[in-house]
Amino acid sequence: MQEFDTEKFEFIHQVGGIRTARFDWPDAGGSPGSRVALVNTGSGLRFTVALDRGGDIVEAFHQELSLAYLTPNGYAPPSHSLQHHDDDWLTSWPGGLVTTCGPRYIGAGREEDDQQLYLHGPYSNTPVALLGIHNPDLRRGDREMWLEMTTRDTRMYGPVVEVRRRISCTLGEPLIRIEDEVINLGNTTVPHNWLYHINFGYPLVDREAQIVLGGRVTGIWDSLKPPTSPPADAELCSFKTVPDNLPAHAGTGSRGLVLDVADDGTGTAHVGIVNGSRGLGVELTYPTRQMPRLANWQHYGPGGAYVCALEPFHGSLFGKDRDSHPLAAPSLDPGESRQYQVAIQVQEQAAVEQLLAQDLPLVAGGEGESPRIKR
Repeated sequence: MQEFDTEKFEFIHQVGGIRTARFDWPDAGGSPGSRVALVNTGSGLRFTVALDRGGDIVEAFHQELSLAYLTPNGYAPPSHSLQHHDDDWLTSWPGGLVTTCGPRYIGAGREEDDQQLYLHGPYSNTPVALLGIHNPDLRRGDREMWLEMTTRDTRMYGPVVEVRRRISCTLGEPLIRIEDEVINLGNTTVPHNWLYHINFGYPLVDREAQIVLGGRVTGIWDSLKPPTSPPADAELCSFKTVPDNLPAHAGTGSRGLVLDVADDGTGTAHVGIVNGSRGLGVELTYPTRQMPRLANWQHYGPGGAYVCALEPFHGSLFGKDRDSHPLAAPSLDPGESRQYQVAIQVQEQAAVEQLLAQDLPLVAGGEGESPRIKR
């Protein structure tokens, strides 16, 4: 942990802390902009929280290096009109280190429960109500900083789903903690699917970077492969090494896995990415009982669309009609809530080797399952 001499500075933001601001979005004719919180952990890790987009995390840097993939959209203000068309969500998605999907449905647009669904749900197009900000006070021995906020997914006659979020850091540590509680405040049972779309980008993601994950693969897609052939062990292993740009990933080309993620024997998943040439890694840790499933989306398109995402989730990405997994159709009864925690930690030097040691094998799905899927 980084140490600070309180006799050498007067204002906490000289060494770290949280500030709020408003970013202008570069739109012809101007725009209302987007509220943000700028977080400096005092450890080299800095990131931006988009308060008008669910309290998700967009830019993230460690020292001079970007950790996150950013789309060309920038900070487009949230638009509720984008919640009612299949892939229009993509026209305002900024990418970023963390995009939250849900709270009722995740995945591609489809028809389910007599509803026409759209990509990844409304959460990331919903502004938060900012409940509180706390900055460190080293003279009182307090290193903690946090943001607390809330959003609601509501309509007359229901549903009424509230999300309470806390993002916290400790001054001097390159660690982000996200804690969410999702509550059904309505009087009817509602579907509940939840996903953290954690999007790593260049220069963290580069040729020969290693993806750390393991578990039982229940789905696989690849623009270069037919959807009928079963995956071989060598193919599964190939997903763990980042290639150069792939011409087949131009446009919507991609590849990826869905798996029941392995834990460390204590119920905690350790997944992440390591760039050995830069001596840098990012580790995600979270309880597997909260999010037992994980997706790994890889899109290595030419021209800069170069991203590797790790996506722990609860529920189904493909919908209960296409997903035979026993956890594919979760719900929340009136008054019921679910809690989620995920920690995102930058690792350097010896800790990078410790992260690589967390890597576990990928095992193809069990008998009767068809691991090949169309996405």
